[in-house]
Amino acid sequence: MFRRTTLALTFAAALPAAAQDWATREVCTVDEPMVFEQVFEAPGYDTLTAEAAGIPNGTGKFWQITAPDGAISHLWGTLHSADLHILRQADQMRDVIESARVVAVEIDFTYPTREAYRAGQYIPERYNDATDPFEQLAERDATIAGVSPEVTAWILDRALELGWTEDADLILSPQGMAEMLLSDPCEDFTARVTPIQDDYIALMGRVAGAQVLGLESPDAFFSDLDDLPLTADAIVAVYGAYLKPVRNNRARSTAFAIYAQGRLGLMQTWDKAFLNDVLGSAMPKALERTDDYLLDFRNQRFLEALADELPKGGVFIAVGSGHLPGENGLVEMLRRAGYTLKRLPLPGEVQ
Repeated sequence: MFRRTTLALTFAAALPAAAQDWATREVCTVDEPMVFEQVFEAPGYDTLTAEAAGIPNGTGKFWQITAPDGAISHLWGTLHSADLHILRQADQMRDVIESARVVAVEIDFTYPTREAYRAGQYIPERYNDATDPFEQLAERDATIAGVSPEVTAWILDRALELGWTEDADLILSPQGMAEMLLSDPCEDFTARVTPIQDDYIALMGRVAGAQVLGLESPDAFFSDLDDLPLTADAIVAVYGAYLKPVRNNRARSTAFAIYAQGRLGLMQTWDKAFLNDVLGSAMPKALERTDDYLLDFRNQRFLEALADELPKGGVFIAVGSGHLPGENGLVEMLRRAGYTLKRLPLPGEVQ
């Protein structure tokens, strides 16, 4: 679910492809992260970099949080990937994580009871009402969330790759379709074998004896969007756009390099330019609805989940890097809640 990349890692020129055949090991493997300026969509690298400079807290993925009484905690922006380049970024935090009292991640995917495990295997909201799925689709004016036939084809290709049938859009609810698309095809090669960075951090904390705190429940996505079908459709459009086929690993390499440099604002402006290129006039509303839920709404929920722990200190918070920058990002929200936030620059980050 949100164990995946908030920002697309596979931007590049489109090529004809069957299913996810474009997502080869060669395309998905980065030998050494580096920035290739030519992969940025219009208005281009220089303009997007200048726009990023205006995003509050757009630089830096590691922050110290000081409570009013002086208790210290930390905030870390993750990239939801199992690539070793990304996991090694978390290694820089090992000492801080191992000394933490609480390690907080977006979702703790472990189950406290057998009953909870059983409930997690079947979530009714993932599926359409089987009595009349065609009527539901008509009510939503669907060609899959109103996206173009080209994006619809990418989405259905992805469904087939993940084991769904070609009528997945009739079987899955809007939020079920959205959940399916949150996974990056390049992560397929290590899924269920190598943990993504968030789970790696949770594992380090668990091994060290820290309490692992999930900031929301595993089924929150489904229950939230059950009442927000237009938001689910917007997420489908945005993440469907990320399935645009690519021909090489230069964009993925660039994304990894920008993340290592702590340039979170540039990740956001690049993301917006990419979506504008794919979705056109549908982009502003789709991205607004997506960010309103995935970032803004959930940031508030995260703060509520942390309310009892942060004043005590010793909390290591690891959430997607997209949650940190901006006026409604966690850095500013924590400041408004009375905490002092100080960026802690890391080796390789821009100043």
